[in-house]
Parts: sequence; structure tokens; C-alpha cells
Amino acid sequence: MVDRIAHTVAAADGGDFQADPARYRRLARAARQPLTSPTEATIDAAHHAVSFDASWAINNRRDFKRAVKAMLATSAVKRE
Repeated sequence: MVDRIAHTVAAADGGDFQADPARYRRLARAARQPLTSPTEATIDAAHHAVSFDASWAINNRRDFKRAVKAMLATSAVKRE
């Protein structure tokens, strides 16, 4: 994920990822950081999106919030 974001940042900057990959990876990690702490609105929207399914394994907001945070944290660790 970091490299995908880094390539996008480089393109938006008009730069070349290959010319300074460390810089663009740092910028990508900085851009991704806010996503590791989802807002209440983000959690509410995600919960609403899946709450239509009565057989959903996580059927209350508190457990869903913990699951979202765990998924984001795990993704951040695995990709670095």
C-alpha cells in the first residue's frame, strides 16, 4: 500500500518515484497515518454499510469498531 500511495504522490507532485523513492515513501506513510485512527463518522458509515446483513458475524457497533481498528493496524504493519 505504501508504494501505491508513493507512486500516486509522485505523480501528483510531477516527480519521478524512481528518482527519490525514500522521499515518496515517507510522504506516503505520512498521508496514510490518519487512516490508522478512523473517525466516528467513518466507523458509523462502514457499520451502516454492512448492517443490512443479519448474519454478519460482527453485529454490534462496538465490536465492529474494534475490528476496523485491528484491520487498519494489521494492514499498516504488514505493508511496511
